[in-house]
Amino acid sequence: MKTKKKALKITGIILLVLLILFCIASPIVVQILMNDTFSRTEPPEPELTSQILCEDIADRYDREPVSFLSGGNRLTGHLYCGNNPEGLVVISHGLGGGEESYLPEMMYFADHGYQVLCYSNTGCWDSEGKNCVGLNQSVLDLDAALTWVEGESRFDGVPVFLFGHSWGGYAVTAIFHFDHDIAASASVAGFNKAMPMIMEWGEGMIGPLIYAEYPFIWLNQKLTFGDTFGLTAVDAINSTDTPVLILHGSGDTTVGYDTVSIIAGKDEITNPNVRYLVCSEDRRDGHNNLLYSRAAMDYADEINETGSRLDEQYDGDVPEEVLRDYYASIDKFRGRELDAEVMGSILTLYRDSVK
Repeated sequence: MKTKKKALKITGIILLVLLILFCIASPIVVQILMNDTFSRTEPPEPELTSQILCEDIADRYDREPVSFLSGGNRLTGHLYCGNNPEGLVVISHGLGGGEESYLPEMMYFADHGYQVLCYSNTGCWDSEGKNCVGLNQSVLDLDAALTWVEGESRFDGVPVFLFGHSWGGYAVTAIFHFDHDIAASASVAGFNKAMPMIMEWGEGMIGPLIYAEYPFIWLNQKLTFGDTFGLTAVDAINSTDTPVLILHGSGDTTVGYDTVSIIAGKDEITNPNVRYLVCSEDRRDGHNNLLYSRAAMDYADEINETGSRLDEQYDGDVPEEVLRDYYASIDKFRGRELDAEVMGSILTLYRDSVK
């Protein structure tokens, strides 16, 4: 009996020591995980990307540089077509992107008479910041962008519209927790709340073990963002009667359609001026492809097939000069053609909101 009690005592001590070690190590592990997940993003090399960059459209759209502070970091961007009369569209980009990541959308809005503000979030591209901080940073940076707009007399009386994708899709809805005069907002593939989004991503990376780290992740992000960490898109949408369009792909696995997305909380949304658009067409129902045309997706398949053949030919180590020739052969504008119906629904939202 004494031997059994002694064994149980030793086991208890071992478990207690392991628990203490886990509690000591977890904050460090979580911080490393956050630093890695939200590391700085840099613009792509112009000769090694299929993305439309400003140099590709410099002769078609006038632009001027802008900058403003978000917290202690100076963010940079550009105002396109500053004389357009229909209003100002502010674009909030997705995680991993920057101010030029949504130039097809910028061109669409500019071609329809809007001024467009594109900027890079904290830790992205040419903006300051050692990293992107976290999921809530996008709404803080949008708040800073709108504060800059409101401080510019040239925008007095100009209706302000929002467009955001993913990280930005959260920002352009959660922003209603802040005090800004917004005419309408279009959220594409946005998540509702930061913590569930982090946990879903974490489960995809390390499995159910992520739930053992839940309190440490929560504490880490709470200390980082304070009250902003708890802001939800759905609550923000319900706090206003501003027209909002929520777009999401039914096959989105990055921001789960049925789990962490804004549209998953549709039954809780009470704002009477919210519209919904679900993209469920094959190859246009995901996280990054729902804004592009069928023709663009077909062309993307051709490009990817060529790229796969090159990978096979060079055993995954394609020489840089070959890669440059490959990217030079790509018709960027064909590959980034937007879907007229989807973009038209956003344009209708904007126009209806100022009638």
